[in-house]
Amino acid sequence: MIFVEIGAILSTIGFYEAQLTSFAYQLLGMAEIGFLPRCFSVRSKWFDTPWVGIVVSTSITIVVSYMNFANLISSVNFLYSLGMLLEFASFLWLRRKLPTMKRPFKVPMELPGLIITCLIPCGFLVYIMSVANGTVLLVSTTVTVLTVLWYFVMKNVGKSKMWTEFNNGAKFVDVYLQ
Repeated sequence: MIFVEIGAILSTIGFYEAQLTSFAYQLLGMAEIGFLPRCFSVRSKWFDTPWVGIVVSTSITIVVSYMNFANLISSVNFLYSLGMLLEFASFLWLRRKLPTMKRPFKVPMELPGLIITCLIPCGFLVYIMSVANGTVLLVSTTVTVLTVLWYFVMKNVGKSKMWTEFNNGAKFVDVYLQ
């Protein structure tokens, strides 16, 4: 029985390390294409790992480890619902504003049909968000406000180049979107 418990602990540590590495390299990739400041692409001289991403990921893990599991899962679902609502809104807005834009695929419906189709999952998402308790609302509101503030700080800092510098060599993103 003790070997099963040791195996479970080692498996959990391995899973955490895999997630930590994945998240750190995602931040590194976003910095390399210009979505995050260049400081996120700094690598360790000894191990060639993105140490800034590891520190950010570890800090987030430490902060959320103080939450109970139900509130943590509810907060994740709430934030996921906000993201999905934003995706549906972006989908409808792009279809309305740029109907002839070249896309990898196109949903073969007109805008009214797309709105009706998007209303069904949006209803479920709004329901999930409406049953959230106070802790979930506080965490989700805090994360959302910090994200919006981060956007405006990075937008202004990125333009003025005062604190951080963005990678200007990543022009392929703009080319792909045109």
